[in-house]
Amino acid sequence: MIILSLLSGFLAYASFAPIGLWWCALVALALLIHLLSSRNFKQRLLVVILFGGAFFGPLLAWSNTYVGDVPWIILTVLQIAFMIPLAFLPMTKTRNLFLFPTIWIAVEFLRGHFPFNGFGWGRIAFSQDDAPYAQLARIGGAPLVSFFTAVIGLVFYLLYRRRVMLALPLFLGGLALTSISIFTAPPSPQKTFSVVAVQGGVPKLGLDFNSRATAVFENHLLTTENYLSTHRNRPDVILWPENSIDVDPFKDPTVGSQLQSLSDRFNIPLIVGAVLQHGSNFQNASILWEPKTGSKTIYIKRHLTPFGEYIPLRAIAEIVSPYAKNVVDFVPGDQIVIHQVGNAKFAPIICFELLDDASGRAMAKQSNAFVVQTNSATFGLSPESDQQLGITRIRSIEHQRFSVSIATSGISAVIDPRGRVTQRTRQNVAAVIATSIGLNDSLSISDRYGSQIEGTLIFLPLALAALRSLRNRRRRIS
Repeated sequence: MIILSLLSGFLAYASFAPIGLWWCALVALALLIHLLSSRNFKQRLLVVILFGGAFFGPLLAWSNTYVGDVPWIILTVLQIAFMIPLAFLPMTKTRNLFLFPTIWIAVEFLRGHFPFNGFGWGRIAFSQDDAPYAQLARIGGAPLVSFFTAVIGLVFYLLYRRRVMLALPLFLGGLALTSISIFTAPPSPQKTFSVVAVQGGVPKLGLDFNSRATAVFENHLLTTENYLSTHRNRPDVILWPENSIDVDPFKDPTVGSQLQSLSDRFNIPLIVGAVLQHGSNFQNASILWEPKTGSKTIYIKRHLTPFGEYIPLRAIAEIVSPYAKNVVDFVPGDQIVIHQVGNAKFAPIICFELLDDASGRAMAKQSNAFVVQTNSATFGLSPESDQQLGITRIRSIEHQRFSVSIATSGISAVIDPRGRVTQRTRQNVAAVIATSIGLNDSLSISDRYGSQIEGTLIFLPLALAALRSLRNRRRRIS
């Protein structure tokens, strides 16, 4: 049992980058269901703990790249704790078998919202970007993809147990739904827009990637100037990543004038990432900077990274990690701001905000393209950037938007509304992506009804199961 539990967790991890075998998730969940068939609660609890450790331990190993093992261990233990409800579901009963997909996404919902607004990394949907049913994301978002993955895992288990009559309707229903999602093409963009995305690199990887003032800015400035000076075709907009301006351009006149000079010289607007001063604190901003007029719109990151951009429970955190003392809290924004350049309405999504379902839906309703601005320098050459690319691919399908994901040090990429990567860079290499993207104003089913679909997948099966249990209890009493 111990070996199989660890194997199940490792297979779940293997569905994510850097291994990236999406079908491993199906085998992992089928094996987990089998292991939860024990009638002994303590055995099921041990299964869940071992599964969670073998899954989240290696998956989140990038979080210890520069801050040591203690924060990584705490984060892993917290994720395991959220898995414990699965231990209360003995798979000896047919009813519980059919509740497994519901409990699985309910656990993912809790992890994505609590504590400190949640940490949804490791949702099984984010490993399924290459799966044939990934297109379901545009119907029900990441929750539906996770639910469907759990259903297929259940089908595998039922076939292993030779319960074909139970597996058959699930299989046929899943096949029909997948076929609809695959062969129902997303709307074709009516207009295109040319972009240049600049991955300028950082002086060195690590927490102090911007330790020398303006170093990251100068990298992106030089890379952009070199590209534009050697290419005749002018893009409609230039995109820079999160933290590409490592000082406040409104406080530093030299940086502000250099940025304006670049925009004026080539007559091209830029969407850049900058760290702004806000009293004694900071704000993580995405800025649309236009020729002659300068800053036009400023979006302030709303969903901040706990223990990265601000420190909850600071007194305890500073005991756990000495690095916590060096973190100056950022101040979140409180409104959506869309960068409009001509016909393009770019929704700026800054790094960690990719995990927020509600934020993505709200952004999609006001935009026709996504720019995902991120900084991977703090995670070195770990798989974090590749895993984030998988999340961005699912989000592109979910919202039916072209996404330009631009990082300081990689991986940067362009993703179409079917989740296909049309261009990408290597990690930790200065590079430029020049391409045209489609602009799509239409809303997916997930954008319109995603929260209701998620609520139905979680609460309807639980309500029906509770109602049946109540009815059976009344029968026994009578």
